[in-house]
Amino acid sequence: MNEELEENYRKIQELSQEIKNAFFEFSEKLVDIVEGIEGETGQHVRRTKEIVRLIVQDLDIEDEYKEKIVNFSPLHDIGKIYVPKEILLKPDKLTPEEFEEVKKHTIHAKRLLTHPYFAVALNIALYHHENYDGTGYPEGLKGEEIPLEARIVKIVDVYDALRSNRPYKRAFSHEEAMKIILEGDGRVMPSHFDPKLLEIFKAKSDEITKLYEDKN
Repeated sequence: MNEELEENYRKIQELSQEIKNAFFEFSEKLVDIVEGIEGETGQHVRRTKEIVRLIVQDLDIEDEYKEKIVNFSPLHDIGKIYVPKEILLKPDKLTPEEFEEVKKHTIHAKRLLTHPYFAVALNIALYHHENYDGTGYPEGLKGEEIPLEARIVKIVDVYDALRSNRPYKRAFSHEEAMKIILEGDGRVMPSHFDPKLLEIFKAKSDEITKLYEDKN
């Protein structure tokens, strides 16, 4: 009887792992869609994943939760597939009306990430533009009202955006990006980020810049 129970438990564990892997693999396929739309800027989602992996190493949370945060972090912009391409790929600075359309990519994620297993992924996609001080979007959440996974991706997403070339800005160096995140520049402010995560990000500065250069 014990041997039979152990065998059944083993099979359940294997099936659970297969299901988990299937969700992670499907996530990679969804990321490929975003990369196909955005082209060069699509590399951003890959770099984000690896920097998120660095950050979660220092967090006292369950390993399975860490695994989901890392593997689902590339889905943060998945809702962009519903944003008109002429806006998403516009070579010039967006008008206020166009920017409002882009901001809807957070809400659009709810159209895709409907399965309960995607709960962490949905939190990331929906809330990674929320600011810790309550000035973000789409809901203006504040502090720990924002899911941890979204707070993590928030700081990594901003860093990578600062390091990247855009039609309306040049790519900043690592030192410039860190200074903006830690001290603010009027548009990006330290108050936008979870203070504890900000400390971890600062402590891992050297590792982050090395990883960024390797992935770039």
